[in-house]
Amino acid sequence: MGKKDLFRTLLLKSVKTLVVLFTLFAMGWFVEQLPFAQALPFLSQKLPVSVFLNAVVSVLAVAVFVNFGGESAPSVDGLLDFVPKAGELSCNVVKICALLFSYYAFQAAVFPFVRDFEWVYQLVFLGLTLFFLAKTGLLVYYASEEISRFLLGVIHPYKTDPPKAAPPTT
Repeated sequence: MGKKDLFRTLLLKSVKTLVVLFTLFAMGWFVEQLPFAQALPFLSQKLPVSVFLNAVVSVLAVAVFVNFGGESAPSVDGLLDFVPKAGELSCNVVKICALLFSYYAFQAAVFPFVRDFEWVYQLVFLGLTLFFLAKTGLLVYYASEEISRFLLGVIHPYKTDPPKAAPPTT
């Protein structure tokens, strides 16, 4: 598969993911605006139905986004062939972004139940983020030589070896 086809595949998967995410967030926004969903409690008075449903929509959004990372990995591998395991690297970046989104998305649903233990919530997200950040850093470290060769080739694309001197004639 050529780079043009790989880029087209990646673009198609990106647009598909954006359409699904837009649909999910539009549904979540709509449910949040419903007056009867704001006042109706779910499981306890601390958690309105609208917050619970937004958490469900957020879980679905994270699943869609992480799935995009997995589906796009082969295309990224082909496009960035100068970086070993580029697909895995991009997948880890997607997971870090999903964790950052999740941290804020689930606060409203979790914090009312863990008033004195909010630090546990933050610690879980810190640990997961550091884990994927370390994996990403190790992948970049192991690929650093190939990345350096590529960058040097971009800086000096026409550099050739110096001409050798002609052997002396006697």
